[in-house]
Amino acid sequence: MKAKKSLPVLTAIAAALFITFSCSRDDSGSISDSDLAFAQDEAYVDALYNEVDNSVTTNLTNLDANNYSPYATKSTSEDGEECAIITVDHPDSTHFPKVVTIDYGEGCTVIFREDTITRKGKIIVTMTDRWFVAGAQHIVTLEDFYINDVKIEGTRTITNLGLNEKNHPEMEIALEGGKVTFNDTAWMTREANHVKEWIRSYHPMNDTMLITGTANGVNVQGETYERLITEPLVLVHCADYRWRWVIVDGTVQITNSVSGITTIDYSGSGCDGTVLISKNGFRHNYQFFYKKHNHRKGR
Repeated sequence: MKAKKSLPVLTAIAAALFITFSCSRDDSGSISDSDLAFAQDEAYVDALYNEVDNSVTTNLTNLDANNYSPYATKSTSEDGEECAIITVDHPDSTHFPKVVTIDYGEGCTVIFREDTITRKGKIIVTMTDRWFVAGAQHIVTLEDFYINDVKIEGTRTITNLGLNEKNHPEMEIALEGGKVTFNDTAWMTREANHVKEWIRSYHPMNDTMLITGTANGVNVQGETYERLITEPLVLVHCADYRWRWVIVDGTVQITNSVSGITTIDYSGSGCDGTVLISKNGFRHNYQFFYKKHNHRKGR
């Protein structure tokens, strides 16, 4: 098992939109282009759903702090959310369930680290109670929702499990009917079940989240895959990413029905966005940036 970095030093994504790479080979062997591409797709899809979570977390936290008045969030957001139109069917902190709609319209763009994310369409959240209440559920659906022209579908049900034995809040996140469409010939499906452990700090920007769990689906070539987090994914806030939640450590094992096991290790330091892809003893280091996914032909 690799040595773990101390949590205060960790910082950077994110679920990893690692689309534009600088690559160095630290072994004499190689990993096939298809295996590298599948690992790239896997990290990218995880990053897309993480961006959905970022948007939901940012907006619901701001709304709750302002008694669910959608107008207050326009001046407090630093993530381009002010571009979105936010509606709340009961703009108060007492009436539940309530439905929150985050409408990015024809596109809202945020730029950081010379990268660009453009979101369009709607994120709709049905809340059974306030986000910090044990047992509360937030059911997230997507309506014609895209990030950088990649369509994202599925229902994410976030359930507050209350405090664990360490006195940390835990949330279960289930994804049903997940599908990411890159273009007319390339798409992936995903079903997932994860648990997030929230380690609170003296300041929210210093909080940490740990993610465990599994996922499965079908890749762009029609092959089935299973995804297992073998070492918890560590999420922190990173200034270079406008203080969004990003993955900075942890290991994911992907088992493909045709090509076997590939490992993604989020082993970068700071905000450099480095991941390590390993297969059959061969390793490739990649530095990724938030860029539009330039996907090869699929089916």
